[in-house]
Amino acid sequence: MRKTWFWALPLVAGSLLAGGLWLKEASTGERIVSRFPRNSETFVGDPMPYFDGKKMAIYYLEDHRDAAIGFHPFSLLTTENFREYNHFSEVLPYVNEVRDPERALGTGTVMQDQAGGYHCFYTAHNGELSPKERIMHAVSRDGKTWQKLPEDTFFASGDYEGDDFRDPFVMQAPESDEYWMLLTTRQKGTGVIAKYVSRDLKNWEDQGVFFVNDFGNDSNLECPSLVNFEDRWYLAFSDQWDKRVVHYRVAKKATGPFEPLAEEVDHVDGAGFYAGRLVTMKEQLYLVGWIPTKERSDDNFAYNWAGNLAWHRLKVNGAANLVACPDLDSTNEVETLKAGDARLATNGAGITIPAEKSGSYELDLVAGGIEKLIISFGKSNHLVVDRKAGRMAYYNTFEDQIADSKAITEMFLPQIIEQESPLTIVKEGEIIQLYYQGRALSNRIYAAKTQPLVIRRNN
Repeated sequence: MRKTWFWALPLVAGSLLAGGLWLKEASTGERIVSRFPRNSETFVGDPMPYFDGKKMAIYYLEDHRDAAIGFHPFSLLTTENFREYNHFSEVLPYVNEVRDPERALGTGTVMQDQAGGYHCFYTAHNGELSPKERIMHAVSRDGKTWQKLPEDTFFASGDYEGDDFRDPFVMQAPESDEYWMLLTTRQKGTGVIAKYVSRDLKNWEDQGVFFVNDFGNDSNLECPSLVNFEDRWYLAFSDQWDKRVVHYRVAKKATGPFEPLAEEVDHVDGAGFYAGRLVTMKEQLYLVGWIPTKERSDDNFAYNWAGNLAWHRLKVNGAANLVACPDLDSTNEVETLKAGDARLATNGAGITIPAEKSGSYELDLVAGGIEKLIISFGKSNHLVVDRKAGRMAYYNTFEDQIADSKAITEMFLPQIIEQESPLTIVKEGEIIQLYYQGRALSNRIYAAKTQPLVIRRNN
């Protein structure tokens, strides 16, 4: 099982391409219908979403978990609605050689230049080399068939640590013909996001640190992304250690300063959702990441790297905070559970939903006077929604041991509620998401495949 913690990359294509060999053309794609898609035999790591004006192209690091020397090729999911996908496996390959710089591919970006050509800027990683990481460039006519341009490769400048130099996020600079590249790296013993600038997408100039870790620890800031939405700029990144969640900062200008909002949690989901990047599609804002698998596919073990694609549609509240929305599919049944259901009475048996059933469920906790709710899958997997404590959490323990146990994942609810919303439970197989008051809690619970979902009042 590979536990290498990798990064994200954006891709774009060039219009005029000279020399070199084109990589083999991608297949026509496999159709997948799922809220949380993945290839049936592989797993989704670090997504790199790009909206081309018609569809969302989500490039990602495909985790094969095989015995190959190299790992993490770029593969592709395309969608127009985040429900139905076409999957194209291995559109950008690694090099399966021990000493090759591209032994592993890391996160990057796919984007288009002003002429419509596609460019992919990506991380090449090899732990056998020094430095371990470098930034590489590939171009494409269609976003699926790529030509690598090794002559455009560059390394960290002397101001940064070369072994941590990855996850390029490339964008057209606002009101300029320049391009910006934001990179995960380190300086003076802490994680920073560096900014490089180019006019031709080939030559990049270091323009210094764009953002410095402000958590009070020294964590790397992985998979950065920067978008303009509703007259503000939002910078997102994932902390490689400590909380391992997707944070965001806000500024009035693209150049910053980027700051957390006062007295608010700076993330919309817990540690069961990682490497999320911000992207806009048809005037909507999305955060696209992944929900991890667990070691040995067992609830008693820790989350590991890669799993299923996952996403949240985001809105902005009056205080400029980002809030997560369930964005339920109107074509699927959304069952409204009655707050006055006798099964939800104190000491009631609870509402039971069969394990084989996937779906979305809404429950108005306020109308039912429910301060604390437990959602259980068997005897040792429980999701707790505690309105009084302002918290949602997932525990892998017996119910009578929850009070003395540490949560696997948790999410704090906002201190100020602008408008009450129902609790939404989204279940698809072993993946469970909770949405409440603009916050989400995503988890993989293998017991959900065999144990019914039981909802009970706990107050």
